[in-house]
Amino acid sequence: MTQVVTVSANTAAYAMEPTKPPQRVSRASYVEDHTRVLAEKAARGDDLRLRALVSVVQPPALALYFLTSSQERLEQATLKDTIEAYKNSVA
Repeated sequence: MTQVVTVSANTAAYAMEPTKPPQRVSRASYVEDHTRVLAEKAARGDDLRLRALVSVVQPPALALYFLTSSQERLEQATLKDTIEAYKNSVA
């Protein structure tokens, strides 16, 4: 005699979760964390070479801020302006 067992897709997915390989941490986040730690270390210490290195290799978030700081913010359009511009472009 044979017994047939059925399992829902959700249960099967839940059961297979532990067998998945762990996700790898992206290299960019590792580099950003290491750069931040290096910047903190340079701020606390008096090593001029380390401070010079940190001033050249800035954290990505800080570099992005300086790259975009001179750009002007674009005005947001209202819903009425957007619908009007859409109608004008179609007609």
